[in-house]
Amino acid sequence: VAEVSLAKINPVFPHLYEVQGIAEKRVEVIIEGLLEKSPAPDKETDAMAWAGHMNLLKAMAEEVVVRELIYT
Repeated sequence: VAEVSLAKINPVFPHLYEVQGIAEKRVEVIIEGLLEKSPAPDKETDAMAWAGHMNLLKAMAEEVVVRELIYT
């Protein structure tokens, strides 16, 4: 059985991979900026607060990226 790349099956896949890469990098950049404005609690002394803070920042960053890349 010959291997068939997804790009040959559907030419949209390369574009989707590119958009995904751009989105992931943008989320990282936004999280870094949010951490500068609102530093996370110390992970070693309060792991639950740190995890909650980081999850909140990630959700905020993902919302921004979805609005930037998908809805505009």
